[in-house]
Amino acid sequence: QTASLSSPLSQPPTSPCLSLQQAMHLHFNTHQTLPYKFFSLSLSPSLPSSPSQLCYLHADLFKNLSTKETKKQFVEFYNSFLDKGAILRVQVPHNVSFELDRTRPDLLSEEQQKKFVQEVQSAQAPEIIFVFSAIPFIPIPLFLPLSSSSSVLLLSSISVDEGVLLLEGPLPGLSLSGPTPQQEEQDPRLLELEQDPPNWREHTPPDTLKDLSKKETKRQEVINELFATEHAHVRMLSVLQTVFWKPLEREELMTATELATIFPSLDEIIDMHCEYGPTLRQHNFIVKAIGTTLLNRFGGTEGEWFQKLTSRFCSHQTWALEQLKMRQKKDPRFNSFILEAESRPQCRRLQLKDIIPTEMQRLTKYPLLLENIAKCTEDTLEKESIQQSAECCRKILNHVNEEVKQMENLLTLKDYQRRLDTSGLKPSNELYLEYKYLDLAQRRMIYEGPLTWRVTKEKTLDVQCVLLGDLLVLLQKQDDKMVLKCQSKSNIAVQEGKQMLSPIIKLDSAFLREVATDRKAFYVIFTWDSGAQIYELVAQSVGERKK
Repeated sequence: QTASLSSPLSQPPTSPCLSLQQAMHLHFNTHQTLPYKFFSLSLSPSLPSSPSQLCYLHADLFKNLSTKETKKQFVEFYNSFLDKGAILRVQVPHNVSFELDRTRPDLLSEEQQKKFVQEVQSAQAPEIIFVFSAIPFIPIPLFLPLSSSSSVLLLSSISVDEGVLLLEGPLPGLSLSGPTPQQEEQDPRLLELEQDPPNWREHTPPDTLKDLSKKETKRQEVINELFATEHAHVRMLSVLQTVFWKPLEREELMTATELATIFPSLDEIIDMHCEYGPTLRQHNFIVKAIGTTLLNRFGGTEGEWFQKLTSRFCSHQTWALEQLKMRQKKDPRFNSFILEAESRPQCRRLQLKDIIPTEMQRLTKYPLLLENIAKCTEDTLEKESIQQSAECCRKILNHVNEEVKQMENLLTLKDYQRRLDTSGLKPSNELYLEYKYLDLAQRRMIYEGPLTWRVTKEKTLDVQCVLLGDLLVLLQKQDDKMVLKCQSKSNIAVQEGKQMLSPIIKLDSAFLREVATDRKAFYVIFTWDSGAQIYELVAQSVGERKK
């Protein structure tokens, strides 16, 4: 595909713009590469060229360059658009400028260079889209630099006709529907979520509304609230999927395995909620009976599957938030992506840390919503079905809460294990041999919290009490370590290694007694064949002591 050449040139013109015919003639007949001052994009006389437009077009040429030419052209591209001293400055993504500030452009790999070019091209998308949206579909005169490798010249999206390049489709990386720096592969069924659901009053004939009793009107209001809040909830879940998960994977900021642990079972959860919404809406706007639908949804095998999915997702949210926080601190590119994604309108001014807990928050609302519907329902059988559904929701919520608690306990134990120091057990050789390889994460934690350990009247220690299924462990904080350290009521005992107070107490050989003079304190009496040891521990409050 070439343009007919009617006015050949013998040398590059001094004009800042070349016609397409002139540029192609110069390229194909003299094999000269035009300097950047000779190329321009002009969409109409009223819309002059801009650096962003020029940058976008030149970036597209990299798709057809060889390795050697890519390295050469990238340096030229950098000097013309990206360098701090460049004449034509354009918007550069933070992660690209950050890397280019640290590394010479010619030292980057070909893959990295092309990736940076693509990201810079996408950053110009909003302006290009604005220009195209301001003008109907028209021929576009194009003037741009040509090199020996650029014969294809954007032919995937444009064609040449009488010296004018015609747009045949969207330019690479662009959508004329709106700016999409991070392209989304959105499920078609989720597209309608951006629109608020219809209100039942607006679609109910006035005569029908007048015939409803006050109690029935209230019932319809609560049912409509259930519909509307379910719609909004699925919309926020879709944000996790389309604004964060898929772009993170596409940009290779996180692996598929990492994302599956950050957002476990997210696809399946969205599927269940999406199936649930239409099932509710099949009743139209005046809902006569909803009990059977709700009971099928939250009870039986459907309820069990929903419980399993939500337990998996919610139990990981504390860990996920911590991992994301750490990644943002360590990885500037990742942090830049998250901040940009959070600024998008779909997030509705919420941060990722606010969106992840939404599934857990939704579970807490189901019982209350269903109970309110039951209160306004007069039919006995219908009311019983709704109340049974509410009870199923409470059981699911309790199960998920327990799973969340167990996961948080496990994460706490793993943190303690990472910081554990057993060297303080060495004065007692027997204890050291038994517990030097103690693995807290392999046990079930029942409770943990701060206590004061009264070793003697003169000696008290602040310790972190960890109550496990079979042990009571008293940890001392020293810098970043959690130390297991033997204590003694006399210096002689320390020297001789006798009658040590172990920081680890076996529960099957211990029992509790209250301290008569202090309601916040209690005794732990540890017994064995040859004697007993008494520990006096003090909680921070009477309530904490009872726990």
